Amino acid sequence: MRPKTTSNDRVTRPSADPTRDRIVAAAADLFSERSFEGATTRQIALRAGVAQPLLNYHFRSKEALWQAAVDSLFELLNQTMAQRDAGLRGVDEVTSAKLLVREFITFSARNPQLHRIIMQESKADGSRMDYLVDHVRPIYESTVELFADLAREGAVPPIPPTHLYYILTGAGPTMFVLAPECRRLSGIDPAADDVIEAHADAVCQLLFGD
Repeated sequence: MRPKTTSNDRVTRPSADPTRDRIVAAAADLFSERSFEGATTRQIALRAGVAQPLLNYHFRSKEALWQAAVDSLFELLNQTMAQRDAGLRGVDEVTSAKLLVREFITFSARNPQLHRIIMQESKADGSRMDYLVDHVRPIYESTVELFADLAREGAVPPIPPTHLYYILTGAGPTMFVLAPECRRLSGIDPAADDVIEAHADAVCQLLFGD
């Protein structure tokens, strides 16, 4: 969860082109809804409110557009977590971990596209999964390191940290990734602020026991 910078990390700079930004946002939505194969550049252009030639001007291929959409989601995640982490200097590790878990769950609720894309590409298990893992690996490594420290302190159960990572990344986002199912089954809206807060409470209790 705590951002981990490496020399190999991609750097995504804010775009000064609102048209490009609209295309990327529409692509993130449609790739998460319909998968890479199911979403067409024509549908993405329509969702973004631009002409197809303008989309082609900004992105040389559908693959390049998919990569830009993924980059934008991870950039938002990393910025969100880094800003939260920066505000926790001087806070003890257990309290910081709980607050970072809550931040991750709130991000997941507000941006379910990222986890939906990861789930889809895990089924395909191809080069796009490799691209995703390049983004995920620093997050995984820092989170596993944090859970190992917390387990030594007795703050989380003595479970291998890889399992704790997948408990967090499974239990945390799933309600929001499966929002249509959740609404039909439970009658609650996963996007509601009080539901997000309650889910963060539940995941923290699951991990930390309080």
